[in-house]
Amino acid sequence: MSLQTKSYIKGVKVSERHGAGEWLQERLSSLILVPLTVWGLWSGWVLSGAGYDGALAWFRSPVNAILLATTLLVTLWHMNMGLKVIVDDYIHKPMSRNALVGLIGLLCVVLAAAGVFFIVRLALGSAPLPAGFGA
Repeated sequence: MSLQTKSYIKGVKVSERHGAGEWLQERLSSLILVPLTVWGLWSGWVLSGAGYDGALAWFRSPVNAILLATTLLVTLWHMNMGLKVIVDDYIHKPMSRNALVGLIGLLCVVLAAAGVFFIVRLALGSAPLPAGFGA
C-alpha cells in the first residue's frame, strides 16, 4: 500500500481524519459563547442609561473587564475556525488557501491584541487612546 491515501473515491472526497477535533473545538467555542452573549446583552441593557461615567465604572470592574476580554477572545477564536472552514471548502489552490488562512489568523491575532490592550487600558482607568492619537 502506498503512503498516500486516496483523495477521492468515485468522485467523492474521502475523510482525511482530522476534522473531528476542529468540529469539537467549534462546538466548544459555541457553548462558551452562549452564556457570554447573555451576559453581554444584559450588560448592554444595564449600560444603556448609565452615561459616560457609568460606562467607565462598568469597565473598571475586574469581573466585567475579564468577561469582556474572554468574550472577545472566544469570539475571535470561533471566527477564525469558521472562516478557515469556509476557505478550506471553497479555495482549492493550496497557495491561495494557505495565504488566506494565514491572513485570517493574522487578522484575528491583531484584533485580539488591540482589543485586550484597550480593555486593559479602560479597566486600569487610562484614557482609551494613547496620547497623541485621536482629536
